[in-house]
Amino acid sequence: MAAQPSLGSLISNVVRDAKTLLTAQVALTRSEVQATGQQIAVVSVFGLIALGALSIAGLFGLVALAMGFVALGLPVWAGFLIVTGILVLIAVIAGIVAKVRSGKITGLHVAEQEWKATSEAVSQAMGQPALGK
Repeated sequence: MAAQPSLGSLISNVVRDAKTLLTAQVALTRSEVQATGQQIAVVSVFGLIALGALSIAGLFGLVALAMGFVALGLPVWAGFLIVTGILVLIAVIAGIVAKVRSGKITGLHVAEQEWKATSEAVSQAMGQPALGK
């Protein structure tokens, strides 16, 4: 019959395993945050490029539109005021779309689930209720 490990040895093993688990949890969270950050950075760069190009093209188009209203017989101020109203309408619509889409941004699902599972497992192993319940 094999000798049973001592209480000190068991506690040492539990502490070692807990440190290993915690290190893995932190690495998972860090990895998920980094991947999300990289995705946001790439989207931001392309969004800024598109916004810059569209802004310049839009500026030329808006001046042409205002001058078109002037060519139809409106005063210059009226042509530019109509274009300003169109821009305000576009800005309001874009703001609403941005607000709706920002509500769909998710957080760290995998890491969060793993932290909960770990908390529950450790709590059950220690005979205590899980945190957050």
